[in-house]
Amino acid sequence: MALLRRGRVVDNSRMGINIPGFMNGGLTLPLVVARHPEPMSLSVGQVARPVRPLPAAILLAGVGFITLLTEILPAGLLPQIARDLGVSVSLAGQGIVAFAIGCIVAAIPLTRATATWNRRSLLLGVLIVSALANLGTAMAPEIVTHLGTRFVAGLAAGVVWAMIPGYVRGFTGPGRLGATLGVAFIGGTMSFAVGVPLGTLLGTSMGWRAVFAIIAGLTVIVGVIAALGAPRVPGIHRGADARIPVEQGLAAALRTPAVLLVLAAVALSVIGQNLGYTYLTPILDFGGVSLNPSLVFGLFGAASIIGTFGSGRLSDRYLTATLVAAITAGIIGLAGIALAAWPGLVPTSVGTVLLIIGALAWGYAFGGYSVLFQVVMARAGGDAADAAQSMLVTVWNLSIALGGMIGGLLLAGIGALVLLPIAAVLMLLALIPVLRVLAGFRAEDAAVLREPVAV
Repeated sequence: MALLRRGRVVDNSRMGINIPGFMNGGLTLPLVVARHPEPMSLSVGQVARPVRPLPAAILLAGVGFITLLTEILPAGLLPQIARDLGVSVSLAGQGIVAFAIGCIVAAIPLTRATATWNRRSLLLGVLIVSALANLGTAMAPEIVTHLGTRFVAGLAAGVVWAMIPGYVRGFTGPGRLGATLGVAFIGGTMSFAVGVPLGTLLGTSMGWRAVFAIIAGLTVIVGVIAALGAPRVPGIHRGADARIPVEQGLAAALRTPAVLLVLAAVALSVIGQNLGYTYLTPILDFGGVSLNPSLVFGLFGAASIIGTFGSGRLSDRYLTATLVAAITAGIIGLAGIALAAWPGLVPTSVGTVLLIIGALAWGYAFGGYSVLFQVVMARAGGDAADAAQSMLVTVWNLSIALGGMIGGLLLAGIGALVLLPIAAVLMLLALIPVLRVLAGFRAEDAAVLREPVAV
C-alpha cells in the first residue's frame, strides 16, 4: 500500500528502514522511499552531483583546526608578543579580545550578506582573508596593527563557524548529518588538544612571528586543497525582489521558540564552561591538587576529541540520549573537579581519582555538545537554519566573553573555589531548555506518523 507523507510517496509493503530524526533513539518502520527523497539541505542548496561526505568533512576539519588555533594560540605566546611589541602582557592579551569581537561582529551581518554565495566560493574567500590576516599579524610592527590584523582574522572566523553546518547539510544526507558534523568540527577540538601545545613549543624555539607565518602558510595549503576538491553547494536563492525569502531570514529564526531555547541552552553551557576552563589553573593551584594543571588540560583535550567524534556519530540515531548524556557528563565532571580542588574535603588519593574522572567527563561533554548544539539548531531553525546558526555563533562568542568576565569578577570578589560549582549549576539549568526542545522534536515526529494519506 502506498502512502503519502509530506510530499513523499512511500511503500510500506517492503523492507524496513531506520528513519533518522526520531529523537528518542530512532524508530524502525516498514517504510521505503519510492522515488522522491527529501533534499539534503534545509536552507542552502543541495550539491549538484553526489559527493562523498567524508573527504569534504575532513577538509572542513582542517579549516576549523586553523581557525580555532588562530584564535587561542596567542594565549600561550603573550609574554613573547608583549616583549616584542613593547607593551604590557595585559595589552597584548587584547589581541584575543579583538579576535572575539571580530567573530561577534561578523557572524550575523556577514553571513547574511554572503547568504547567496556558493559555499565553496565563500570558503575560499574566508581562507584568503584569514591567511592575509595571519601574515599581517606575523609582520605587525606595533600593537595597533597587531590588534587590527587580529580583528580581521576574527571576522573570517565568524563566517567560518556560521557557514560550516549549512555547508555540511548541503553535501550530506539527513541520516548522516550528525556523524559528518562530528568529523567537520573535530578540527577545532584537535586545536585545543594538539595545536596549542605544539604552537607554544614552536613559539619558544622559533618566535611568535614565525608561528603566525606558519599558520598563514598552512591556511594557503588548505585553500589550495579546497580550490581543487571542495564541493560546490549553492547558497540561498533570492526572490523576485532580490531579497532573501522571509522564511529563511533572521526574523524567522527569532520567531521560532525552539531556536530561542537552543540559544538559551548554549549561553548557559558556554558561560559555565568558561567560568571553569578560563580559571582552572588558579582553581587547582589554590586547592593544592596533586596533578599538574597541564595534565588536567591534556586529559580534557583528549576526552573532548572522543566527545566530538563519538557524539556526532551517535546523534543521528540517539540525539536525545547523546545530548543529555553530554551535558550530564559536564555537570559530573565540574562537580568532581570542584570536590577534588576543595582543600581538605576528600583524601588526596580520592581527590586525584576525582580530578582524572572529572577532567575526562568534562572534556567529553565539551566535545559532545559543541557538535550536538549544531545538530539541534539545524533542525530547530528549519528553513532559517543558516540564520539561526549565525545567531548561535554570536551567542557562543558572547558567552565566552561573559564567562571570562564574570569569572574574573567572582575570582577577585569571592574566590576561586566557587567558580566550578557555579559552572555546574549553569550546566544543570541548560538541561531545561534542551529537554523542552527535544520533547518538541519528538512531538513533531509523532504527529507526522499520524498523518498518512492513502493514495
